Amino acid sequence: MICYNINIPNVKGKVKKMPDNSRAINRVFTRGVISGLLRDGTNEIYDYVVKRYVNEPENKTHGDIISEIYACLGKEKRNEYYYTNTLLNNLLVEKHDVSNTAVLSQVHIGNSVADFVMINGAGNIYVYEVKSELDNFDRLADQLRDYYKAFSKVSVLTSERELYKIKQILSSLGDMGQAVGICVLSSQDTISKEYGKEPEDFNDYLDYNCIFKLLRKREYENVLEIQFGEIPQVEPVFHFKACLEAFRQIPIDIAQDLTFKELKKRNKITKTEFANIKTELKAVVYFSELSKNIKALERLLQSNYRR
Repeated sequence: MICYNINIPNVKGKVKKMPDNSRAINRVFTRGVISGLLRDGTNEIYDYVVKRYVNEPENKTHGDIISEIYACLGKEKRNEYYYTNTLLNNLLVEKHDVSNTAVLSQVHIGNSVADFVMINGAGNIYVYEVKSELDNFDRLADQLRDYYKAFSKVSVLTSERELYKIKQILSSLGDMGQAVGICVLSSQDTISKEYGKEPEDFNDYLDYNCIFKLLRKREYENVLEIQFGEIPQVEPVFHFKACLEAFRQIPIDIAQDLTFKELKKRNKITKTEFANIKTELKAVVYFSELSKNIKALERLLQSNYRR
């Protein structure tokens, strides 16, 4: 893609340069941009993308404009957000109960960050690594090894075009590669398993440290209280280490299960709230906890665009 430098005034009236490439359109569907629109009614990244991708925006609502920008992603630049948002809509709208399911994004595990982690009503947990047409595949093997240090079921979500490459990589990873599930974002924007497979349990790499570090302080204290009836009584400076040592005394499958139950308590949203979020914005609103501002977001989307 050829990139051009476009001069855009910032909020102080100074001029700064922005590369005319996919990065700008990718940033529209982020907490920073959506929060800025809610707060100020405008945002320089958003205005730039509107100018580049939307015809006659002055005659359209923000909702119409968001739909057009998202459609551009679908046609030209199906990025990580597009994949994640499609997956969220597919799983929470069509297959699982929103109010009884938690989905987490950008979960740190070892040296990697899981794109999408879902705990459903039955307590089952699934990890999805997104590999879009825009992604690099060099670290996939290392990412999968890291995910299996905390989780037992992992899948890769990719495109039809990249499916063969994914299967080649997985075939070289032995038992771990055979356990990885494969999902495909089809050209019709559906999550298809026609050419893929369901994930299988794989527990060879489970690691106490990685599981424990998924939890916040109150969460790992809850786990220890449930398992032992108390938490270690030590000086604050030694609290984390003492709790980790106690956590390591729990059989690892039970420690993992208790951890998942704590994670499931996060990101609570009602079915009605989720239904009221515009389809194109469900992922950014859900993961950024902007659901508290749904009414304000609805007013914004219904209002006319003005730069």
